[in-house]
Amino acid sequence: MIKKTLLSFILLISSLFADTLFQEGNEIVTKGKGVIMVFESSTCPYCELLKKDFKQNKEMNALAKEFNIHFINKEIEREYSMGEKKRQETTTTLKMAFMAKNTPNIVIFDKHWNKIFQLPGYAHPGQMITLMKFVKGLHEGKYKPSEWKKFLNDNGVG
Repeated sequence: MIKKTLLSFILLISSLFADTLFQEGNEIVTKGKGVIMVFESSTCPYCELLKKDFKQNKEMNALAKEFNIHFINKEIEREYSMGEKKRQETTTTLKMAFMAKNTPNIVIFDKHWNKIFQLPGYAHPGQMITLMKFVKGLHEGKYKPSEWKKFLNDNGVG
């Protein structure tokens, strides 16, 4: 009985942590981390696959802790508070600003709100891990923003 209760408790705690991988709400800020915005739709199977990758791929999941990840449903009009200045944006203005016509559409920023990458379409775990590693390396001072092409080529994403 105690083993079953303990196992249930562990599963509950792990599911709570899994649910916090993606940021909820309408505030999109860096808080000293990179930001990943993914424009999605409710009918996009690749958006669901990307979410599954974040949760199930161990390396991708570990790197996700270095980012605030926001899935923005293109079909739901919401207001968002962006950055430290709390600039107000809507789903429509964000879609227009990033020309997010297709889903998923992945936009990755560093912790200073510099747009580093934008990828219209699904990125498999190897691609996402490489992109995230580069941004993490920027934060650690390992790379300069201008070195992104070399980094991607050196890591097989070119």
